[in-house]
Amino acid sequence: MAEKIRRLTGTLFLEGVSLTLRLGAMPFERIDPRKVSLDLSWSGDLLCSGIPAVDYSVVCSSLKSELEPEYLYIEELALDALVILENGWPGKWKVTVHKYHPPTDPPVGKASVTIEN
Repeated sequence: MAEKIRRLTGTLFLEGVSLTLRLGAMPFERIDPRKVSLDLSWSGDLLCSGIPAVDYSVVCSSLKSELEPEYLYIEELALDALVILENGWPGKWKVTVHKYHPPTDPPVGKASVTIEN
């Protein structure tokens, strides 16, 4: 068993948080909801009074319930997610949003953006 006074810092990674929403700058992209994926990392004190400082199930539920149902840009989605995370769990956050098969010529498999506080 770990000593109670020992400080444990580190990084939590959540990869592939799957959300369904309308996303795209072009109106035809927002006709039907699409799956988007978020990768999250959080750095800070991992334990608070012996329990995890970040409950990743609650993180995922919060993003699902608090994010808007429609976005024009992945940058806007990333920023909204970052604000939700910062308000719920202090620490250093990094958010990456992946948009699959954006309408480009030539085709692209995925466009991504990463922001951090």
